[in-house]
Amino acid sequence: MRPFLNLSCLLLLVTALNGFNGQSVDAQVQSPQVAPQNQQAGVEFFENKIRPVLVEHCYDCHSGEPDPENASFVLDTRAGIQQGGDSGKAVVPGNLKQSLILQALEHDPEFYAMPPDEKLPAQVIANFRKWIQMGAPDPRKGNVPSSPKQKTELAFDFDKEREFWSFRPLKTPMVPEVKSEAWSESAIDRFVKAKLDEKKLTPVEIADRRTLVRRVYFDLTGLPPSADDISKFVNDPSPQAYEHLIDRLLNSPLYGETWGRHWLDLARYADSNGLDINLTFYNAWRYRDYVIQAFNEDKPYNEFVREQIAGDLLPYENDDERTRNIVATGFLVMGAKMLSERDKEKLRMDVVDEQIDVTGRAFMGMTLGCARCHDHKFDPIPMTDYYALAGIFRSTETVHGNRLNNQFVSGWMTRPLPIKPEHAAALKKHAADLKTLEDKLKADSDQFKQLNGDTKQQKRLKKLAGIVVDDTQAMKTGAWKESVYSKNYLGVGYVHDMNEDQGKKTIRFTPDLPAAGKYEVRFAFAGSKGRADRVPVTIHSLQGAKTVYVDQTHPGPIDGVFTSLGSFEFDAGNAGAVEVSNKGASGYVVVDAMQFIPQFKLPKQNAVLVAKKPTASSEQAARVAKIKTLEASIKTLTAQIKTLKANSPPAAPMALAVGEQPDPADYRIARRGNIHQLGDKVDRGFLTIASIQEPPEVSPRQSGRLELANWLSQTQNPLTSRVIVNRVWKHLFGNGLVRSVDNFGHLGEQPTHSELLDYLAQQFVSEGWSIKTLIREIMVSRTYQLRSEFNAAQYQQDPGNHYIWRMNRRRLSAESIRDAVLSISGKIDLKQGGSSVAHYPEQAISPNKNAKLKQNPSEFRRSVYLPIVRGNVPPSLTVFDFPAPEMLVGNRPVTTVPAQALFMMNSPFVVGQAQATAERLLKDSSQTDRERVSQVYLACLGRDATATEQAEALQYIDSLVKSDMNSDKAAARVKAWASYCQILFASTEFRFLN
Repeated sequence: MRPFLNLSCLLLLVTALNGFNGQSVDAQVQSPQVAPQNQQAGVEFFENKIRPVLVEHCYDCHSGEPDPENASFVLDTRAGIQQGGDSGKAVVPGNLKQSLILQALEHDPEFYAMPPDEKLPAQVIANFRKWIQMGAPDPRKGNVPSSPKQKTELAFDFDKEREFWSFRPLKTPMVPEVKSEAWSESAIDRFVKAKLDEKKLTPVEIADRRTLVRRVYFDLTGLPPSADDISKFVNDPSPQAYEHLIDRLLNSPLYGETWGRHWLDLARYADSNGLDINLTFYNAWRYRDYVIQAFNEDKPYNEFVREQIAGDLLPYENDDERTRNIVATGFLVMGAKMLSERDKEKLRMDVVDEQIDVTGRAFMGMTLGCARCHDHKFDPIPMTDYYALAGIFRSTETVHGNRLNNQFVSGWMTRPLPIKPEHAAALKKHAADLKTLEDKLKADSDQFKQLNGDTKQQKRLKKLAGIVVDDTQAMKTGAWKESVYSKNYLGVGYVHDMNEDQGKKTIRFTPDLPAAGKYEVRFAFAGSKGRADRVPVTIHSLQGAKTVYVDQTHPGPIDGVFTSLGSFEFDAGNAGAVEVSNKGASGYVVVDAMQFIPQFKLPKQNAVLVAKKPTASSEQAARVAKIKTLEASIKTLTAQIKTLKANSPPAAPMALAVGEQPDPADYRIARRGNIHQLGDKVDRGFLTIASIQEPPEVSPRQSGRLELANWLSQTQNPLTSRVIVNRVWKHLFGNGLVRSVDNFGHLGEQPTHSELLDYLAQQFVSEGWSIKTLIREIMVSRTYQLRSEFNAAQYQQDPGNHYIWRMNRRRLSAESIRDAVLSISGKIDLKQGGSSVAHYPEQAISPNKNAKLKQNPSEFRRSVYLPIVRGNVPPSLTVFDFPAPEMLVGNRPVTTVPAQALFMMNSPFVVGQAQATAERLLKDSSQTDRERVSQVYLACLGRDATATEQAEALQYIDSLVKSDMNSDKAAARVKAWASYCQILFASTEFRFLN
């Protein structure tokens, strides 16, 4: 996903752009004179187009004090961005050629590529060009801080750094007391209420049952409740009705599909590679199904972590467990890879870098990739920690073999999964039976072509000029072996002497020449290594006998087949001859044909019909009979092969999975991230800051993934449990207790309820790392059940709802919107598991082909089972902020843009499902239209229609029916109801959760 030399923004650019060239800072940053009327426009352009890019992509490493070793170039002031570095000035106002920042942004192969993980969009680069041409207007002030002296040793005080909230050892805090009885039942509520009281905020009341049932259904299953589901819950008199609802849905297979999809965002799940060569991941679906099954079975999270990092190294009790363990390591293979990278060591380390990054952010909420070129600028992660992990992943085999039959296109690891002995036996028998039939078919087909004269070698023989005598028509002395192994032969094959009985074998070619005269004689043979280099060939002509010696270790120089023996005078008829012998030959003597080319005009061989012996009528009849027999055999064999393939046993299962390198070893620090400039070796190991106890030593005989998996999942790790608990909270409330869910470092946000986070993390570990138990504990709290109603006074104090005085109003995920539409229309296919890309070509998206795939068999399945092809994600998902599958995304963006409304208005998918919903509503003729309006409101919005909404709906539908003059009444009613259903699908209330 990001190359190994990704220096977190413009890092290497930084080191390349340092040096004053003898000028003062003021002299360097002086911009060309700009007309006053243009000055303000230039500043606005910088603020709108340039500064946001610098902040997002560059400030992580290139702000504050410069680092002389790695990031000596800073971009957070006008002086810094114009000052430059070792290679020259970064920005020269008005001068594109001298502004080296453009070379970096353009990813010039002769310069540094920045940002190194991906090239910025062309429009962004064009904005930088325009800005520089405008004179690089920049309102930022400040001088460049002087560079500190180069560090000679690590500057981290880990004991002091562990005072930071996320690095502190996990401890159970005291649950606070609160005065409110309603807020005293749950520890969660008491922590939240105590914070609200501290901030003098008053929480809203809890939501009504209709609101709650819709909220719970979408949060746990990703689907809306049916009208019956709503009615049953609303009218359930049991005091535990709410708890029973949660328990029932947690045990639904739909739960695993919804919460498994949350994890797939972190695993950057996709069904294709993406990037330069977008090859299909035919086996990625096994990892997806493993994740869904893990959530449905409530696999302890610490085991879930261990299996994804080192499942193939874990002990197992049976084949099913072994299969799950291997499939789980697909987590490490799932990243996008630059498969055509010619520098294979760079590719290997690019993959290592991506694995370190995703492991750090998914499990620990740490941006470890920032330490590959220098010590982390903000968090206590030295380069040595990065390369300690790099040694582990470099000792792991991920890149493997080649694809597309191209040595320059690398492949990835796939591993066979255990199968039952009877399955293996069936596969072996099937393969043997198929080979027997295919071998027989090939032999019969070859013979059929030879008898019919249909092979390309036979056709080539017929087209040759002059008179050609094939080896089949020559007189042989001794044993000559027929062969077709070397394909550059003529006719039906060639013969060789088997490198035996030297001096005892000859083969004599006697042409039937149509006229006397001079003929060039050419000798055809399949030349190659192992052939004789001095083969005696004697030409008997009117001048007498002449012997020449032929080197057969190379193909003939004429058309790769023939060698000229010279020109000779021959009489008409068959008086002349050419004889090949193996006398004195060292190596195989190969003989195919002799060609006699007149040095005077003659038609082609087919016209003169010479050198072809007449065939007796009995031989011709036998040939015809043989051809018919072969035809029948070929037809029978073809049918048998087709039947055998149709009834083949299931293929041996394969999984996208990593393995161990045969030579596990520690790795060296790559200076400034350059793998071709290696420094000191670093022992394989883990993050120092998160190692509360002495970390385990890595076995020299293994990669170290097993030790890493155990270290990540140990109860003492201060990050692992905090991070996952925060992710669960985020999915239930819309925001985490730590809003930067993927960054628990100094650049991330502080927790709003740090003691509550620690309490939940400690409880989570003590209760067996159970995700379901954690979800249930949160959902039964009063905090989760709050209304989402607005309150101006509370909003004034806490506009971001950091202290949870109400439930956040949340937009549904892209998957839930699509799945809800399918569920309401009745078209949803709830089939679970299996491949969605089995029908895809090897190259999922080819830049050279525009052929469309056949109809997607996943069309009506849940969105989690749609093909996620990088670069071609279904538009029904992308329009509602589905994350880019190339990268880990723990917090999806939520946008409101015109494209979403247009999709709901014009998409054939939405139009089709609205039509299906209308047909479903009108199917029950006993219902009134008023009842139908109530039913569709319950299905779409989870509530009854108001009297006003009822009246407006009926009026709208009636007006459409009356205005439709082109359809009969029944069709007009369907169209009118479909239009109204589509209006509800497109409504804000449908897409949002209260």
